[in-house]
Amino acid sequence: MPRVKGVTAKEIEILRKLVENGRVTFTQISRDLGMSPAGVMKKVRKLEDLGIIKGYTALVDHAKLGKGSKYIILLEVEPGKHNEVAKKIASMLEDNILEVHEITGQFDIIVKVIAGSQQELNDVLRKIQMIPGVRDTNTSLILDTTKERPSIVPSEIPGITRKGS
Repeated sequence: MPRVKGVTAKEIEILRKLVENGRVTFTQISRDLGMSPAGVMKKVRKLEDLGIIKGYTALVDHAKLGKGSKYIILLEVEPGKHNEVAKKIASMLEDNILEVHEITGQFDIIVKVIAGSQQELNDVLRKIQMIPGVRDTNTSLILDTTKERPSIVPSEIPGITRKGS
């Protein structure tokens, strides 16, 4: 596993605080970690510059916006068309697509979709099936989600010693 170059244990602790609560203030982080708010801000900017922090977002309850059902769609795609199909799905179905991944195994692409009705799901499936290169789809309704999170900071990071270790 490659070593994380140029990142300190303190920066990883800041990252953990931000992943735990994206609205936490630099002042609160500084109190928790015994640093100055300016020092925290400098380290956060460094994590952004390194591309470790890719952005910030709000977590949305889609059901409260009328899109209460989630689905997993598995696609079989013609050889050599994986990337082209994945990009097309991501761009043309922006209001319904949460995730698009090219994968290994029996299927070639996995798509996580939200929809507010069976008709909306049918429309999404029709659009996907009309994309050149799509051979077949297999759709599953997500019944319940035990755990879902947008990001994690692994407990073991090569080259980083955890505080207290």
